[in-house]
Amino acid sequence: MSLLFGKKENEVIGSFKKHLQVVHKVVSNTFRMFDVPDSERENVVKDVRKYETEADSIRRNTETLMYLGAFLAHSRGDMLGLIEAVDKIANKAETVADVIYLQNLKIPDSLLKRYKEEYEYSMNAYNALEKAIELLFENTEETKKFVLEVEKWENEGDKVERNLMIDIFKLDLELARKIQLRELALQIGDIADRSEDASDRIEIIILKTSA
Repeated sequence: MSLLFGKKENEVIGSFKKHLQVVHKVVSNTFRMFDVPDSERENVVKDVRKYETEADSIRRNTETLMYLGAFLAHSRGDMLGLIEAVDKIANKAETVADVIYLQNLKIPDSLLKRYKEEYEYSMNAYNALEKAIELLFENTEETKKFVLEVEKWENEGDKVERNLMIDIFKLDLELARKIQLRELALQIGDIADRSEDASDRIEIIILKTSA
């Protein structure tokens, strides 16, 4: 089943998809923080902040289009909530980059692979969400499959996060540094959590439109 829209709605959908693409850039550029040398972190953070600002601008423009009459009044709030939920993912990815850069965080070699694994699960959750939203306007049955995929990646990421916490507090490090490392793991996990929050909104939209 597909949702039928008019000219105004199609304009919003185009802006919605552009927003998804820019948020994708925020999330993927933040992952670079785990691979670049310390001297390159500032450049990566600048890219992350640039794309996050761009995503904010697109979100505001999309919301303005909706307030001007796109979508029926009873569904407009759900669509506004969805794009705001997606934007929070960009905010959280930027936070991850800032945690690493502003604290000049040194990730122990023994944990780096685990952090990257956790972040990859969060990226996978976002990628599934991105696909779910794109399909929401075309094929709601296919959308449901990707909503379930978001949940799967979020659950897998939780497992990695828990094991990472155990490994952090086994290390012979100062408590302050352990807390820094713990915070980073939590912030990375929040990217997947926010993707799941957005996917929950998709389920609500589908239920309302099929009722």
